[in-house]
Amino acid sequence: MNKKQIILFGSALISLACAFLWFVNWNAEGLFPKDQSTVTMRDIEDHPEKNFTGYPAGEDIASLKSAADFTQINGERDYRTAEPIGIISTDVYSLKPWVKHYRTKTYKGRTTTGSRKAEVIRSAFTMGIDYNHYYLLELSDHSYILAQLSEIEASAISNGDSIKLPIGQKVGLSEQARSYLAPICKQYGVEMNGVFYTFDNQWQKEHHLSVLVVRLVASVVVWLVLSIGMVLLGNALFLKKEAQ
Repeated sequence: MNKKQIILFGSALISLACAFLWFVNWNAEGLFPKDQSTVTMRDIEDHPEKNFTGYPAGEDIASLKSAADFTQINGERDYRTAEPIGIISTDVYSLKPWVKHYRTKTYKGRTTTGSRKAEVIRSAFTMGIDYNHYYLLELSDHSYILAQLSEIEASAISNGDSIKLPIGQKVGLSEQARSYLAPICKQYGVEMNGVFYTFDNQWQKEHHLSVLVVRLVASVVVWLVLSIGMVLLGNALFLKKEAQ
């Protein structure tokens, strides 16, 4: 293998790795603004049949100040918001509620059912395509609760930004998730009595394909740009020296 081939192969391989990291870590949801108005307690009372989880929280939506506040939540329509001061990744993810549990394949018009997707996984990479990330959310009294929120919001909190989370509710925790989360929850003194869930499942489901396509296209662009750039740089550094 000559130097030119090594440069081409190496550039393609390194660029592919970078494009993969971009694909799994970049959240494109911010490109699809949510057309939702701020929700108040009056809205919730007037529309008892509607699920307001994930909607912007009005000023009169009670905010979680401590883990004790979260413990007192009783019922799925007992909505809350939060203004966290810190966040910790657990590297544990649960399958999104609306995602199909089985992989399917279509060939010549026939659809077959494949393997079952894991309900809970561990991963050092962002797995936001089919899975929601569990975080430890630090509240104003420095206590922690388990929460699931968007990667965009998590990144803002991690960067020290002051944000108000969308309306959330308390949801259950599977036994497998408990098992995976037990060590870090013990380390930070977190009670595993539920999860503060802030996703609008309907919006997530409707925009899933669009977000996926944008991520794929962006990753291909990253791969092409890096590949071309690295090949040109490699040629300039190594081949021109040989020519001289």
